[in-house]
Amino acid sequence: MEKRKLSALPRPEATAEMVEMADRLDGMEHIVTAELVDDNKILLLNFYEVSKLKKGKTEAAFRTFLSSDDYITQDLSQSKVKWLTAAFDNMQGFRLWEYKWDQKTWKSEHIPKVFIWTAEDKGIMESFFKAYCKETDENVWNAIDRFQDKVKAERLAEKHRKVLAPIDLRMEPIGEPSQDFTDWVWEQGMSFSRYGIYKETSKGKAEFECTHCQKTGIVDRSRIRLRNNEKGECPFCGSRVTYKARGKMPCQISDERWFIYVDRQEEGFLLRYFKAWRHIKNDAMITGSICKKRIEETMHEYSRCFCTFFGEKLMKESYEWGVYHQKGNSRWIPDEGNIACMECILYPGNLPEAWEHTPMKYSALEILAQNIPTTAFRYEDAIDIYLKFPKLEWFCKTGLNQLAKDVVKGYNYSGNMTGKVNYKADTIYEILGLNKVNTRTLQAIDGNHYELRLLQVAQQLDIQMKPEQLKEFYETFECNTDLLKEKNRRVSLHKLCRYIDKESKRYPIGEKNACMWGYSYNRYKERTDPRIERKQNMAHDWLEYIGWCRELKYDLDNKFIYMPNNFKKVHDRVAGEYKALHDKKAAAEKLRREKLAAKRMEQTKKAMEEIFSKNDGVDAFQIKGKGLILVVPQSGDEIRKEGEALDHCVGGYVERVAKGETNIFFVRKADHPEQSYFTMEWKNNKVVQCRGKSNCGMPPDVKAFVQVFEKKMQDAIQKGDTNGKKKQNLQSA
Repeated sequence: MEKRKLSALPRPEATAEMVEMADRLDGMEHIVTAELVDDNKILLLNFYEVSKLKKGKTEAAFRTFLSSDDYITQDLSQSKVKWLTAAFDNMQGFRLWEYKWDQKTWKSEHIPKVFIWTAEDKGIMESFFKAYCKETDENVWNAIDRFQDKVKAERLAEKHRKVLAPIDLRMEPIGEPSQDFTDWVWEQGMSFSRYGIYKETSKGKAEFECTHCQKTGIVDRSRIRLRNNEKGECPFCGSRVTYKARGKMPCQISDERWFIYVDRQEEGFLLRYFKAWRHIKNDAMITGSICKKRIEETMHEYSRCFCTFFGEKLMKESYEWGVYHQKGNSRWIPDEGNIACMECILYPGNLPEAWEHTPMKYSALEILAQNIPTTAFRYEDAIDIYLKFPKLEWFCKTGLNQLAKDVVKGYNYSGNMTGKVNYKADTIYEILGLNKVNTRTLQAIDGNHYELRLLQVAQQLDIQMKPEQLKEFYETFECNTDLLKEKNRRVSLHKLCRYIDKESKRYPIGEKNACMWGYSYNRYKERTDPRIERKQNMAHDWLEYIGWCRELKYDLDNKFIYMPNNFKKVHDRVAGEYKALHDKKAAAEKLRREKLAAKRMEQTKKAMEEIFSKNDGVDAFQIKGKGLILVVPQSGDEIRKEGEALDHCVGGYVERVAKGETNIFFVRKADHPEQSYFTMEWKNNKVVQCRGKSNCGMPPDVKAFVQVFEKKMQDAIQKGDTNGKKKQNLQSA
């Protein structure tokens, strides 16, 4: 529709008959007239507000033009041309119907709010929208609603097409990844997801099933250690597997990982994110499911990121597989952040060809991905960091794979890395802060930043650690540099690690990280071997045990005390002795504080006697005319009992009173001096609070008493009525 041509039509005016009729249209909000314009191709509806007609205003409020495939509304309330695109059901300040619910009849009713002026107007509208009318329609507005709904759907489809058509054009040339990628995913990337399922058949014998080679047979348990969740080798194919006791298997083990496949582009490359699932069912699940297989595997692509280089600058544009604005089927749409795929594994097979024409040509990330094929981390961040720190290539080429991963995680947040890396240094030795021998040691075990820190400290202490010793120490004590620095160790670190390894074989595994595996991002991580967890749990308890022995003054030069046999039993016994000693010290400290608090309160009482006169027969101080007395507590127990009686927290103030940080007084009724009433705290030469039962506020008599008490105390302190020591007792808090 030509808006300029339509807006040039004369603005309609209401007739005198319409103005007169307005007073009789109770409940109606608008009057509408209809006419055909532009050679009968457009239906024009003019709307007049009934409320304005009643005031004699004849201008139309707005007019709507409807063609066979479009509609638009002109706002006539202002002189300038203003167009509205909303349909009638969304137009502000306008409604065709009013919905009402009758509570008596339990029926709903739609009351019309627009009055069609003449039968001729109604006939024009019905004739124009004949194609949208149904026999069940009671009025023409239903047909107009259908028409406008159709136009809105077409408008939305066109709006979506403008967004999605370029995406379809960009995705069209992208084909399926190579078969080599699929094979690599299941053979290398998911190689951590291999299990040896066993069940004891007789003493020393077990039936063993390997999910990788899918062979089943009887094995001798004296030759192979079978423990649930521990890692080992398949006796048939030799692949590394996780042992699972058949009777302890969950219904289904679900292993999943994200993988990146890199496609070559003209000015960059495309990162394609695939998610792979492998489900391993237990026997009951196999019996109850339709698919009678032990293993089910699936893989789908969910995200794509186009990386384009403009010189050295990298620009990214991401898309995800989803439903665009809840319309239609799943397809490629702009990235809305619904796909969490950054922790992923990079396929190295085609990398040299995929980005040989880009600045990533010498990044060596394909070497890193090849060396740690089951480790997921943010490779997209690795690309960004390599462009800032090209020396990342050195880590990949020297076999420092775990450290390269840690550098990617910590480059922008170097404070998160325990082992410090000097990014501005010129050589790999200066970057790591290690000499050549220790650098080779770190390379030999593919150490992470914690093991780097251990080597850095060991080098400072002139301790030379072999690769197997460093790995053994880290698997036992983690990054405990304090143990390295300890000067009075009774045995070598190697012997200590061997002792813990031996004792930990029957040590409980504990609950470390137990509830987190399978949740959050941890389901993309491979769980630590339980044997290592046992060693770490025992090492933690052993260090705790040595601390207890020092406090108990045990002879740690005695080997049977320093490294006892049956450590768990000895640990629990010493824990009981340490608790008893701790309780004894705590009781002695409590008694000391009680005596100090009593001494402080006695000093306070003597200072108070110089300000207030003592009442005969009552151990208290009285301010005349208020019917209340002031009681100075004699011990910490009295303060605690006051807190229990009045249900507030003054019982926790005993230590503050003992330290002279505050003073506590009891406000009692003169005729019931033994009964708790209010508790007052005096601090910094003023009453900071006075609380009654359940921390209630002060009534008028208590408030007046406290004000008089505070004034007398301040006057006495200012006039110097007390000596220096007593004055300090009242001012110290």
